[in-house]
Amino acid sequence: MPRRRIYKTLERTFTFDRTSALALAFVVLACALFLEGCGKGGGGNSLHVKSPATTEKDLAVKSSYAFAVTKTFTDVTGKMSTAASYRVYAANYDLDSSNFAMTLDKPLTSEDQVRVVFSLVGEQGGNDESAAKAGTYSAKADKFMKVEDVAIVSRKGSADNKAWLDRSALTGDVKVTSASADEISGDVDLSSGDTSIKGSFKAKILKRR
Repeated sequence: MPRRRIYKTLERTFTFDRTSALALAFVVLACALFLEGCGKGGGGNSLHVKSPATTEKDLAVKSSYAFAVTKTFTDVTGKMSTAASYRVYAANYDLDSSNFAMTLDKPLTSEDQVRVVFSLVGEQGGNDESAAKAGTYSAKADKFMKVEDVAIVSRKGSADNKAWLDRSALTGDVKVTSASADEISGDVDLSSGDTSIKGSFKAKILKRR
């Protein structure tokens, strides 16, 4: 085979191998970034709960909703202020969202079902028409940008068990990483005594007509 043809063959082989290697490296990098994003939560729907009633278990969230109400505060001088309070529900069963809290709070129907509930109080001056806000809602905040009214609802026998996390001992926060007119999502890390909720959530926002 002439020397020039050998050089051409080697050049094509080298170019092909280099292109293949770059393509493979790109695919590996894309997969790694995808897996890293999934592992960080913040928009997923998986919670880890712990309470005397549920023991410690992973909760694969099947449905999750949130809706806003107006929360009113009155200080010692009688001055009133308001804030939007988003009530968030996450459950490992299909929640009934047809009539807000009246149906979302329906009794559970089996001991396998678990529901997590918490409220996110927004910035001062908001109301039930205010958009949900991204940010950190701390259990230790005074009034605003605060997480409160946290509960794990489970069932034993013929009755629901509502494990309310003691407000005075509640620690941690909820970080809302994404908020739009239709959806709110983020990460939960809350505990009080031997009861805790950790993980990520993504809730559809219910709107009144």
